[in-house]
Amino acid sequence: MEPGRLTDGTHDNTTRGFPFNYFTQGVGCCEVEIDVLTGDHEVLRADLLVDLGSSINPALDIGQIEGAFTPGMGWSTTEELMWGDADHAWVRPAGRLFTQGPGTYKLPAFNDTPREFNVRLMSHADNKVVVHSSKAVGEPPFFLGTAVYFAIKDAIAAARANHLIGADPLACRHFALHSPATSEKIRMACADKFAVRAVCATSGAPASADDDAQAQSAVAKFEARGSY
Repeated sequence: MEPGRLTDGTHDNTTRGFPFNYFTQGVGCCEVEIDVLTGDHEVLRADLLVDLGSSINPALDIGQIEGAFTPGMGWSTTEELMWGDADHAWVRPAGRLFTQGPGTYKLPAFNDTPREFNVRLMSHADNKVVVHSSKAVGEPPFFLGTAVYFAIKDAIAAARANHLIGADPLACRHFALHSPATSEKIRMACADKFAVRAVCATSGAPASADDDAQAQSAVAKFEARGSY
């Protein structure tokens, strides 16, 4: 018998050096809408497909997926940690965590969840090396929540294409958006005429006209690293 192959023709992953037989796979696609004036965003739709093998309890597994996706979404959009440091000298003493409660650390609420939320479990053939051909689920779908972050970045790129008139097209598509994508970061990354004036006021670049090349370049390169 070939090493790693069972008599029924399937493969035994345990003999091939795999450390874990319960790896799960998933993919997510999200549709978002952003408000370019306030930086607010809304998740219009989320579609998730997750491979959990042959699910023993699909209703429970779907609930776990939804329950992991939502905090993953918040982690990459609204949940920002703010520490006392050189950039936030007003937080005393230095090193203190400022965002210690819901007043400053923004967890997703009911109205932050996708308007349309679709979760589907991928059908899977028998797997002889796991219990009942199933796979456990808990934390893995957490990272699928970052699909909201990347959808937001695509939406910002569309706004920048409208606002950065005459700018290098690469500046519209390729820009820094540090996670989490808070309202303040979204607002400034849209690079409209108000963002141009705000950035120029702090950078010293002239802002005599919204389409001034130097002003456009300054706002295109601006990186909002924090929300306070």
